[in-house]
Amino acid sequence: MFKLETMIYASEDETNSVFTLNPALQKQLDTLASQHPEVCQRKARGEAGGVTYQVRGAALAIQPVRVS
Repeated sequence: MFKLETMIYASEDETNSVFTLNPALQKQLDTLASQHPEVCQRKARGEAGGVTYQVRGAALAIQPVRVS
C-alpha cells in the first residue's frame, strides 16, 4: 500500500496549481488539458511520477479517485 498524494495551491489571481501522484487524477487532468488548454495546462513531471498542472478560474472541481 502506498500514498497517492495530491496538493492544490490556490492563488489570489484565480489560478490553481495542482500537484498529484495519483495516476487516475493525472489522466482526468490530462483529458481536461487536451480538451480545454485555455483552462488547464500540464506544467511539469517530477522524478517520482508526480505531475504539476495549472488550472485557471473556477474550473477546478476534483472528484476523489480511489485506486485499488
